[in-house]
Amino acid sequence: MKILIASDSYKYQTSGAANVVISMADELRRRGHKVKILAMSNRRESFRDGDDYYIRSLPGLVYPDARFSPIHSDPLLEELKDWRPDIIHIHTEMSAARLARSIAAIDHTPYIMTSHTDYGRFIFGHYCNLKPVKILCKEVGRIAYRKATVVTVPSDKALSFPQLKTLSDRLVVIPNGIQLEKYRQKSLCDERASLFDQWGLEDNGHTIVMVTRISREKNIDEIVRCFPEILDELPDAQLLIVGDGPEREKLEDMVYDLGISERVCFTGRIPPENVYKYYDMGDVFVSASTFEVHSLTYLEAMSHGLTLVCRDDPCLKGVLADGENGYAYHTRSEFVRDVVRVLTDDRLREKMGRKSLEKSQEFSVECCVDRMVELYKKVISTKNLQIDYDSLKTELQRV
Repeated sequence: MKILIASDSYKYQTSGAANVVISMADELRRRGHKVKILAMSNRRESFRDGDDYYIRSLPGLVYPDARFSPIHSDPLLEELKDWRPDIIHIHTEMSAARLARSIAAIDHTPYIMTSHTDYGRFIFGHYCNLKPVKILCKEVGRIAYRKATVVTVPSDKALSFPQLKTLSDRLVVIPNGIQLEKYRQKSLCDERASLFDQWGLEDNGHTIVMVTRISREKNIDEIVRCFPEILDELPDAQLLIVGDGPEREKLEDMVYDLGISERVCFTGRIPPENVYKYYDMGDVFVSASTFEVHSLTYLEAMSHGLTLVCRDDPCLKGVLADGENGYAYHTRSEFVRDVVRVLTDDRLREKMGRKSLEKSQEFSVECCVDRMVELYKKVISTKNLQIDYDSLKTELQRV
């Protein structure tokens, strides 16, 4: 198949959606499919890197790292139009989606879309449940997805997003997949020891790790505020926060004010190919976010055999089995209790870690792409015909 994948965020942006697109494209190409990527450039000029097409763009205003493109024509877009893809998969609702639809219009190429984000909550925060906001999101979604043959979402949680309310018949759940072997790697002993030295940490079996974008919606401040209570019970505990983002300076100030700077480490952005080394430093993985749809970091931590302690949320369905591969907490006191329990009981931690490793197999990129390829074939074969969505959903569940 000739597959065009469109995404605003790709190799020059840090996001879960970008990682999903990268993994999918790599696996599709490995299987022999011809895949081209349409993404936003990281500068005000277009360029091509092999089969990755980057369209000139400008910095976004709403979100750091976001890019948008006001253009309607470009020589690289003409190349993609001349390529005549069999199907287009759009992973955004913004600039790349608009440009991809212009390519689809040439030959009435069928396209599907994937919704990764609850935009109502992302943009409006605590006001997302107000009736006018829900109405606005619903209308924006109706326009954004109106011509997509199918809209996929990575979890059942996403089925309730306001922007998808008009699409219930066309929604298909296909969980995100990751390259398991990438995160199952173990650091060499010397390399691991060197990393602990580099960040001024001790390899003492009491390292709490987070891998996250440091932004408001990730609720990282909850973890930081709980950490002094963990230190009351485990004075040698240490918190390793891997990642970067707009809230980093604020959180560093909070850590200083709480007097825990010596036990908390901010690494900043780590190259994707090295992130597994930081999971390898951890003894338990934590998250307080309720913004996730189907977080890749949870899957990455599981594939490395880590026990999870995460704030309870619908996105954990099928990922975290409470009491088996970790704990889903509801209050700060539960969080402190569960983290201390995991860090002080080696047999429990090892048992839960093995369960995480076993469960991660369900979220391999191979499984994800198996389902996507079947979906692509179905959409292509029924071009200009009515799809039986109930049968389609049943077929994909069997893959």
